Amino acid sequence: MKGLASNLIENGVAVLQYADDTIICLENDMGAARNMKLLLYIYEIMSDLKINFSKSELVMINGDDMLEKQISELFNCQIGHFPIKYLGVPVSPSKLHVADWAHLIERNKKKLDTWKGSSMSIAGRTTLINSSLSSTFIYHMSLYLLPKSVVHELDKQRRTFFCQGGGVKRKYHLVRWGIICKSKQMGGIGIKDITKMNISLLCKWWWKLESEEGLWQTLVMNKYIKNRAISTIPSRLDDSPMWKDLLKVRSIYLAGRKPVIQNGENVLFWLDCWLENSPLCLKYPVLFELNECKHISVAEFVRKNGHIPFRRWLPSILHDQWELLKQQALNFF
Repeated sequence: MKGLASNLIENGVAVLQYADDTIICLENDMGAARNMKLLLYIYEIMSDLKINFSKSELVMINGDDMLEKQISELFNCQIGHFPIKYLGVPVSPSKLHVADWAHLIERNKKKLDTWKGSSMSIAGRTTLINSSLSSTFIYHMSLYLLPKSVVHELDKQRRTFFCQGGGVKRKYHLVRWGIICKSKQMGGIGIKDITKMNISLLCKWWWKLESEEGLWQTLVMNKYIKNRAISTIPSRLDDSPMWKDLLKVRSIYLAGRKPVIQNGENVLFWLDCWLENSPLCLKYPVLFELNECKHISVAEFVRKNGHIPFRRWLPSILHDQWELLKQQALNFF
């Protein structure tokens, strides 16, 4: 038996498990399904535990309806459809719609209905907003870039509770919400900004991709990276929704990241922040525009001893600037 994505990782991904939530991934094969059913029966006998197949669902990706029905009857389980929910987060191979995020707004609304915000002070409301209303969807934001309309509704709930305390009577907002969401050091009161928090959580995946090793990193490296620098990875039509969201925040991550050079093969000379506090393409825009090797790596630059071509002869000022930069780069190692 093989799991999914066997072309990207040896034997594929067969089991995803967190606590008592389990996803079993199999290739589109009836024989593999029968073998898995046998293994689950053996597990029940050995562990003296009972698997509740009636609460399980079968979801097929680009499968045949007849085969889907046969496998569901084999496992005696229901047929599910995308998006599915895993650990409370909607998962789908296609883009999620705004309606798929409605449960976040409803969950916060149920909390607000039970709170007596009108009897709380501003400090009490701020504490509740940060500890509860702003933390309900942290796990969701660590996987997806929330739609702007959803962020607007979530902010509206938090803003109304902060100013009115759950009361029906409308009150004027004396300070702009953007100022309230700033840190105390910047003149706000420390309520978390949803958009900034969302971007920060997604940027963490880029940091994990470059600094850690694991199953997810192996899959992404083999499917998307393919020994290229992350700043040069193009977007494709068949990219997964999660990967598309990561690409949207990539520029923000790159702006604040300084890579470890190592052998320099995956660090770009012009586009990565490795020599200065900002990419060389921003500090030397004219040289970057005239240069013909805009995606050259640091390792390739060193191998060529800095001899990279330009579209035309450089004036004396630019030539001196380039010679100084080249010498600084070569002396870095």
